[in-house]
Amino acid sequence: MTTELQRVYGDLGWIIPEALAGLQRAESVYFDTISQVVAASWSKGRVMLLGDAAWCVTLFAGYGSSLAVGGADRLGTELAAHPGDVPAALAAWEAAIRPEAERKQKLGRRVKGVYAPTSPLLLWLSLLPLRLASLPPVRRYIIRRFT
Repeated sequence: MTTELQRVYGDLGWIIPEALAGLQRAESVYFDTISQVVAASWSKGRVMLLGDAAWCVTLFAGYGSSLAVGGADRLGTELAAHPGDVPAALAAWEAAIRPEAERKQKLGRRVKGVYAPTSPLLLWLSLLPLRLASLPPVRRYIIRRFT
């Protein structure tokens, strides 16, 4: 795996060579996948999913924390508005939150190619700004401009 990472990222400069060298010395390396499951319903009876367990917008879209906090707040509001009827409160909660969560889910699917390119060409294009930034004249300009 580190040979492939070296092939793809080895010429980026900056701290990338140091990070890749660290991978060679590491006892273990953790890689993960990013997935999004779209559930038809977030509750059944008195049991419910909340936050990423319900709508998982993924790190591509962001908004996970704000949706979780907003969803929890709205859940409290609906439980207070439907005393003694948890299924009705959960149905009202989901009806209120689902449209925004679905917009964020769609955003995550739409922009995922920026963060996880699907082809070697798109990967190369996504890394182009980093490659340019590692060129000495560009690096000197960035240092002068932003430090």
